[in-house]
This record gives sequence, structure tokens and C-alpha cells, in this order.
Amino acid sequence: MPENLEPKKIEFKKIDGSSFGYFALVAILALLTAAGIAAYALDRMYHLSGLSNRVPWGVVNAGIPYFIGLSAGSLIVSALAGVFKIKRFKVFSRIAAFFAAAYIVAAISSIVFDIGKLYHFANAIVYFNPTSIFSWNAFFYSSYFVICALYLLAQFEEMERLTRFFACLAVFWAVLVHSGTGAIYSFMYSRELYHSALTPPMFIVCAITSGLGLLIATLYFTFKFTRRDLEIRLLRELGLIFAGLTAVLGYMLAVEGLEKGYIPAVAPATKFVYLNPYHGIFWSFWLLVIFGIIIPFLIVVYPRTGFDPRFLSLAGILHAAMVMAERFFLIVPGQVYPSEYLPGYEIESLHTLEGYIVSYTPTIFEWLQVIGLLSGVFLAFVVAAKLLPIIPEKAVVVEE
Repeated sequence: MPENLEPKKIEFKKIDGSSFGYFALVAILALLTAAGIAAYALDRMYHLSGLSNRVPWGVVNAGIPYFIGLSAGSLIVSALAGVFKIKRFKVFSRIAAFFAAAYIVAAISSIVFDIGKLYHFANAIVYFNPTSIFSWNAFFYSSYFVICALYLLAQFEEMERLTRFFACLAVFWAVLVHSGTGAIYSFMYSRELYHSALTPPMFIVCAITSGLGLLIATLYFTFKFTRRDLEIRLLRELGLIFAGLTAVLGYMLAVEGLEKGYIPAVAPATKFVYLNPYHGIFWSFWLLVIFGIIIPFLIVVYPRTGFDPRFLSLAGILHAAMVMAERFFLIVPGQVYPSEYLPGYEIESLHTLEGYIVSYTPTIFEWLQVIGLLSGVFLAFVVAAKLLPIIPEKAVVVEE
């Protein structure tokens, strides 16, 4: 696109928020959020999850890197204007920054759901361990939210220099946060299906694609239902960035799978997760590849669909949904597949499940917790759009 193409002076305005459709949407999102909270309470009281001693991390835990990824992906869109000075994307900067802050709150809430008792949060400070990535992540997550909030505040006050400073800091911090989250798994040398040097950078790429994909759909529906002009070329450019990074993600997944398959000690575990259709883990990976990478990529690059905002939104939603399968694929296999306690020896008798492949099936109560958190993010956005000027009056690119 030529350099002289950029938006006119941007005016951010609140939405009216007085229609029946608006209040119906608020009610639906509030109901789903309440269902998630209720599911958490019931799970804590009656242990209604599919977790066990062998599988202590499940779908709710997969929601932690998932929401952090959505946050980082949203932030990148805002950073296109604040860091890289691509002014035509400035129209989306407030929406993207708001979602970045909201998603990190959802990620921290996922941790709350997992920990159970709130006072356990203090342990990260009281018993701080500089050699533990968990201790560092407690600092990274909380400070990341503060940075996103200050970045959004600087945009509301229209302080250009401060906005750019916080944009740069937020992007840098997002890389730290997501690299730290990936390091939780990749640094586990004793777990064959966890240990991988590609995990942290793959986390970052996956974060950008999932956050960007869901943001494209959010922008389309937001502008459509608020009856504000949205230039398709802006979504098209975001779609091309999304497609390019989706291809990179597919390449990294292929390299990681081949690398693990060529290691003799890890080959059986690799065959189990990639080539065993009798286990749900197999389907979580191939659903990601087909519906999360190949189909969205083809939708964006094919001219007939790549210039249609409805298909771009479909591609973004498909990918964002399937990235949750990727998070599941990352976290669960390393637990259900047994570690090799005595290399070179066969364990003939064991009174626990440590030497065997176990199964894990998420319950509806676990899924409701994740859905409730996601609904809470969009509920916050819908309410904030009525109270704060975060949506531009129009997003139209014109030639000056």
C-alpha cells in the first residue's frame, strides 16, 4: 500500500448502547460468565474435573497460555501504530490495547482457578525463588497488566511520546511474558514431550496469530453492529500478516515434530501423540493443522475470500479456536505419557499408574470455566465501549 495512504484524523466515540440487541448481548455474556464462576465453585466443592495425580494440568491450565497469547496478539496490532509508526492502524490501537489488558486478567484468573486459594498468590513473593520460572512469571504477569493499563491510559490522554514509550515497553514485556510461559514446559528435560528449544518462540508466533485472528473477527463484528465504517483494506492487511505468521507456525510445528521423531528415546512418545488416532491428543493436533492452519491460510490468500471481511473473520475464529487445541496438545501429552524412570529397563510391576499411559477427558465444568473467562473479556469490552471512547467513529483509509 502506498505510504501516503493513512487514516484521517481519528475520533473515538462511545457507543449508544441503548438498543435491545445491546442489552441482550450483555445478558448473554453475563450469563456465560456467571456459568463459568458457578462451574469453578462446583468443581472446587465436588471435584468435578477430569484431573488426577498423573494429570494435574488440564483445560483450565491450557487457558493460561491461551489467554496470554490472545493478549500478546492484540497488543501487536496496537504496536503497529505505536512502535512501528504505521499510522493507518492507529484506529485499532485502543481496542487492541484494551483486549491486551483484559486477556491478561483472564489469564491471571485461570491461575486463580487452578490455585484455588487466593492467599497462595503471596507465596510467589514470600518464597521467591530466582531460579524458578514460576516465580518470575508471577512478576511478569502482574507487571504486564500494569503496563497495558498505563499504555491504554496514555492513549486516552493522547500523550504521543508516552504512548510510544509504553507501546515499546509493552511489546518487549509481552515477549518476556510469553517466552517465560513457554519456558515452563520447554525447560522440563525429564519430560520428553515437553522439552524443546522451539517452544518459547513457537509460543510467541502462536500468540500473535491467535490474538490477531480473533481481533480481526472482533473488529468486523464491532464495526458492523455499531454501524461504523470499516475499510476492508485495513482488515486485508491484518489478514495477510495473520496468514504469513500462520504459515510460520505450521513450519515450526513440522520441525518440532520431525526433530522429536528422529530422537530414538523420544520416538515412541512422538508416535503416540502424532500417529495414534485412538487417543484424543492425536485429534487435537490434526484439528489444529487442518482447521487452524491450512484452511485459514487458504481463506486469506484466495482472492475471492481474502477480500471478504466475513471470510477473514471466519479464518480468524477458526484459528483462535484451534489454538486452544494446540495448547491442549502442548500441556496434556507430557502428562498422560509415562516418563522413562529406568532407561534401558522394562518395568514389569508397578502399584501406581506412573508406568502406564493414562487418559484425560475434560468435563463440561472445566470447559465452562474457560468459556466463562472468555465471555468475561467480551463482556468487559461491550460495557467499556458504552462507557469509554475506545471505538473510532470510522476506520477508512483515504488518499491525501
